[in-house]
Amino acid sequence: MGTINGWTGTRGQRLGTLGTVLLLRLTAALPNGWRSQMGGWLGVLVMTLVGKTRRVVDINLAMAFPDWSGAQRRQLRWRNFQELGRTALELGPLWSRPLPQSLAMVREVTGEEGVDIALALGRGVILFTAHLGPWEAAVLYTGQRWPITGMYRALRNPGLDALMRQGRERSGARQLNKERGIRPLFRALKRGEVIGILTDQNVDPKEGVFAPFFGHPACTTPILTRLAARNAVPVFGMFSYRLANGAGFRIEFVPMPAPFPSGDEVADAAAMNAQMEAAIRKSPEQYWWVHRRFKDQPALNPVPY
Repeated sequence: MGTINGWTGTRGQRLGTLGTVLLLRLTAALPNGWRSQMGGWLGVLVMTLVGKTRRVVDINLAMAFPDWSGAQRRQLRWRNFQELGRTALELGPLWSRPLPQSLAMVREVTGEEGVDIALALGRGVILFTAHLGPWEAAVLYTGQRWPITGMYRALRNPGLDALMRQGRERSGARQLNKERGIRPLFRALKRGEVIGILTDQNVDPKEGVFAPFFGHPACTTPILTRLAARNAVPVFGMFSYRLANGAGFRIEFVPMPAPFPSGDEVADAAAMNAQMEAAIRKSPEQYWWVHRRFKDQPALNPVPY
């Protein structure tokens, strides 16, 4: 173990961190339109090289859009990998440009007044989101807008983990390792603050409930119910979209329809999934279809992957 400019890890990990920093600085210096084009090319290149991941995307799209033709789904897969490439390259301007320039990439925001009103109740606010579009831009925006605590899964490379945490926290957001549990989130809500959670990934069946997502059972976290139920905390979906040709980002805040939480973890998980599904359908090419969202299934259900 050792350090390079304060980064820890093995020699390979430190070199990986250094390479990532250089890439972030390079992409931060590019004009937005150029970077968007390069991201699209990168995504198509990756699509041709990663057969297993491409197969996961194909399975997910077939499950989510069974009425589409094969040609329509292949076109969506092509566009999806282009957007994934753009997601990777936009970390440069989001994490490496001066903060005012990074925040200026957020061109449109809707629904934030509802969060302000909910915060004034003094019970805190829960924001949940999906791996949709430029979600890292939403982290920066909320960090300078409200006192917010988010949870994340630590990376194995300690240097990259520190780099990611620094990028996400530089506008004021606080990031907590998921391994610390949810007690810090309860404390943030008790202080009347905002908490943010990514809730669209498969969870261990011991920790989750099965709720429909694009018409199929998906093992879903019940964390929203557990956090909101103690004090009737207001809950909003927060969804980010990439504008065309590198023009910037749009963020939408959408309140959960009443009654939420209902007290029924399965019904609440289904309501949350329905909110995310509606957001994804607005721009399905920007969703993280590479994730094996349906890898755990109820007993007797076949695993699709």
